[in-house]
Amino acid sequence: MRTGRLVVRYHSPWRRRSVVIAAAIGSLLLLYGVYEWGRFQGGYSKFAEIQHRRELAAKIEALEDANAKLRSEVAAAQLARDVDRKSYADVEKTLADLQAQVLKSREELTFYRGIVSPEDGIGGLRIQRFQVLREAIDNHFRLRLVLVQSMRQDAVVSGSVSIQIEGVKDNKPVQLMLAEAGGETRADGLVPFQFRYFQNLEQTVTLPSGFEPKAVNVEVKSSRLAPVRESFPWQVQES
Repeated sequence: MRTGRLVVRYHSPWRRRSVVIAAAIGSLLLLYGVYEWGRFQGGYSKFAEIQHRRELAAKIEALEDANAKLRSEVAAAQLARDVDRKSYADVEKTLADLQAQVLKSREELTFYRGIVSPEDGIGGLRIQRFQVLREAIDNHFRLRLVLVQSMRQDAVVSGSVSIQIEGVKDNKPVQLMLAEAGGETRADGLVPFQFRYFQNLEQTVTLPSGFEPKAVNVEVKSSRLAPVRESFPWQVQES
């Protein structure tokens, strides 16, 4: 203020702040521009980076699709393998059943051939088969005997069978008759039979404690045919 004059000045703080802020923003933009220019000079391109990221995203998506497709193919292959494995197991079971049927048919064919035309060419009464089968209870067994009339089926043959089990008890030889082992016999201890072609005879026996069987002696008698006597080793088979 001078003498005789009045000078008025307006003070605006917001204008100064705006100028400062604008200067700061301008400085930052300038620094960013210089930074980007430096990266561009060094071979870096923002647009190239964006394009590269897009390409990577497309590759990732393609790989995810391929991975999902591969997982689906693996699941299908595993399913096919399981189906093939089950089919193979079914084929093996069917083959085993067929082989068992063939074996059974061969045994039956051999059995009937033995009736019609035995290998030795000798007709008459004979023991075609003898088996010792194990029962569920200890010391219980089932004796199975098959009698046939070979080359002579013009009449019914009848008679009786005597069964004796040889063994050892207390280091001494013991002969156990069928009736003594609980077999179903007549009063004379014999098993009757009557047939034209063949007959299955089965007897359940119970061996005494400490008795060790060794063999089974079988004698078949008939009034019309010659008697048959055979001894079979004690070989137990599963029922």
